[in-house]
Amino acid sequence: MGLGIRKSIGKVLRNIRKYEFRLRKFLLGFENALCMFYYIDKYSAKKILSDQKVKIGKNCDIETPLYFHNCNDFLNLNIGDNCHIGKNCFFDLSDEIFIKDNVVVSMQCTFLTHMNALHSKVLQVYPKTKKPIIINNDSYIGANCTILMGVELGSCNVVTAGSVVIKSSPQNSLMAGVPAIITKQIKF
Repeated sequence: MGLGIRKSIGKVLRNIRKYEFRLRKFLLGFENALCMFYYIDKYSAKKILSDQKVKIGKNCDIETPLYFHNCNDFLNLNIGDNCHIGKNCFFDLSDEIFIKDNVVVSMQCTFLTHMNALHSKVLQVYPKTKKPIIINNDSYIGANCTILMGVELGSCNVVTAGSVVIKSSPQNSLMAGVPAIITKQIKF
């Protein structure tokens, strides 16, 4: 089969998946439609996200599967130009997540924008809260990192694999650990 035919078939399949998402969202609800991101290809995922008004910049690579939580739409997700989102990333969209230009988010990263202890007595001490997450330009987040609510990473930051980021950091920082601390300033 020629390359042109494969491209045409791929384009048709992406459009079918886009309309399947819309139909599932309409008939079965947004939560049910989100399940599609567990098994569709990355090109279909990007097509659906763009169709659903996610702000995605130019030249982005968004791998699948993807997981979304606490959302009725994708309006809280903003992805800049030239970004890479790795496989198995989890996005809690209770509040906004800004991934600015030239950012690499490696596989299995988690972005948590809220905390809610629900019916626990802990709720008396730590009330339900939500805050945005901002990852500034030219940053790299290693595999299996967790970024918690209210964190803003400065531009040109590196977060090493497996880190849990609980505090914001200035630009040109290398962060590592659980909880992540600044281990050095990066010089360019």
